[in-house]
Amino acid sequence: MINQTIIEFSGGNVPIPEVAKIMKKDKQFIRIGIQENWLPIGVAYKKEGSSEYSYYVSPKKLYEYTGYIYKE
Repeated sequence: MINQTIIEFSGGNVPIPEVAKIMKKDKQFIRIGIQENWLPIGVAYKKEGSSEYSYYVSPKKLYEYTGYIYKE
């Protein structure tokens, strides 16, 4: 019999500073990676008429990419 652990994800956002710490990269690296879609852990959204992005980092996608389980 195989013993499996089921991981539950909240769906909440992982903050960019936390992601940078986990991945040992700076915050700008994480932001640009998400904006340019080469870091598949979340989405970046820029509201029309704004110059700033909002970010959502999925705890599940972060786990799939890094193996790190984020707990809020």
